[in-house]
Amino acid sequence: MPQNRLATAAQIVLLAPLSLILAAFHGFVGWHKAFAPLNELARHTAWTVHLPEALGRTIGWMEIGLALVLIAALIGHFKRPALARAGMWAAVVFVVLEVISSWVHYRHGEVFMLKQNAVSVGMTALVAWLYRSRSAKSRVSKKLAHTLTATGRSRNGGRALCKDE
Repeated sequence: MPQNRLATAAQIVLLAPLSLILAAFHGFVGWHKAFAPLNELARHTAWTVHLPEALGRTIGWMEIGLALVLIAALIGHFKRPALARAGMWAAVVFVVLEVISSWVHYRHGEVFMLKQNAVSVGMTALVAWLYRSRSAKSRVSKKLAHTLTATGRSRNGGRALCKDE
């Protein structure tokens, strides 16, 4: 197996379980933040309990939506490379939310939650990097296809290799 195919396979092997774990986690906690009573959120040390209720509920809905984007990116990025970029941005937003969460937990004396946030930030940053590299590879392939078609050097007799031509 060529070197870059092996690297691609390794990326997918890492990307699939990490994306599913993060989507499940953020989908669950997002649902909880969106629908659970405030006293239950406080009992489970949800960081959004320290925010105005409407903002905390909105963050919950946002987490649910971003979890769905991660799943869509995982499933669809092979046929639609733009979904890899969407997966990357969903992961970046999750990292930002986790950093804000860490600050809120720290500020309210919930230091014991920082380990969970650190693990989540690390995993999510890795997912963002993996989606970024998948997205970058697809952009390079698309540019190469355009270049080969424009110069007449493609192996398919100069026919368009990209869907948008």
